[in-house]
Amino acid sequence: MAMFQLHRDYRFIATTGHSIQFTKGVPVYVPPVLHKEVQMFGAVPVEGDVESVLGEETPAKDEVPVEERTRQLLDAFKQLQDRNERGDFTGQGIPALPALKKLITDFTPDKKEVENLWHLYVEEQAVG
Repeated sequence: MAMFQLHRDYRFIATTGHSIQFTKGVPVYVPPVLHKEVQMFGAVPVEGDVESVLGEETPAKDEVPVEERTRQLLDAFKQLQDRNERGDFTGQGIPALPALKKLITDFTPDKKEVENLWHLYVEEQAVG
């Protein structure tokens, strides 16, 4: 439960229809959807309570460096181009994400990242 308290008496009426009566220094339950709104007029979470609402913070998993992502994507592009199987490319001629996910296990490629890198890959092949 998210408990907040205020330094004065105040009745908060939200545009969503919620009404919360704050009494000076007394913790009051505030629905999660209203946390930002009540903090805007000075309500503060009761110490130690916010963590229980937000849960344990999960550590970010190790991200693959950009250079390594680029290298793996270029290798996957080459493999897809060499095998040239049905479903490996989209209707626009860009490598399909499901086909790339089968070849790349370290990370999940992003559509925009694949599109941008693919265009550079094709341009380099045309030049060289």
